Amino acid sequence: MTRIMREWSETEEKIAQDTVDKFHKVLIAMLVEKQMTHADLGAALGVSRARATQLLGPNTNPSMRYTALVLHRLGYTLEIKKI
Repeated sequence: MTRIMREWSETEEKIAQDTVDKFHKVLIAMLVEKQMTHADLGAALGVSRARATQLLGPNTNPSMRYTALVLHRLGYTLEIKKI
């Protein structure tokens, strides 16, 4: 498979990590708002409670596809804006 990206700059790494961190914060806020447990999230996603808990962990980096699925199953969508 051909690589489509060169190495990431320090700034790009920070932007990417900040985006993942924001997703985690928003996801946790959604769970609080909906009064959902990790087990409830797992059930909504069709995965175990342990897998749902991993999704909320600091070292996870969910794909855009999985992020979209999580948001959809919780009744949300993702909006992307030009910077």
